[in-house]
Amino acid sequence: MGRSQVSFTNATQTKLYVAYMRLDYNCQDICGEPWDVLGWINLDPQETEVRDNPTSNQFFYHYAEGDDGRIYAGSYPAEVSSARFEKCTCLGVIQQNGPPTSPYYTVGFRELDTNQWSGVNYQ
Repeated sequence: MGRSQVSFTNATQTKLYVAYMRLDYNCQDICGEPWDVLGWINLDPQETEVRDNPTSNQFFYHYAEGDDGRIYAGSYPAEVSSARFEKCTCLGVIQQNGPPTSPYYTVGFRELDTNQWSGVNYQ
């Protein structure tokens, strides 16, 4: 078991936008995979925000983009949208009257071991 909350701290001089992925058994009930992706946390320079880890799962995933172009990415793929969103990883895009379109694109998330760390400090 990991921590029940995870903090995100922006130690840079630019605004950051953070997406995160956490274990959510409701997603498993809906479509077979237990991961929920949420975004965006808007972090001003030197700001910290906290998000719940309701299952206290050991692993929590995060991805961030900065106004200055910096990217904090890893090797765990998941879809994000440029608009605020919440999406089970296993849900696809439904085709309606024409070719499928999607507001989502794939990025790589970093893994955070919440048994060792209580959050992320972006520098």
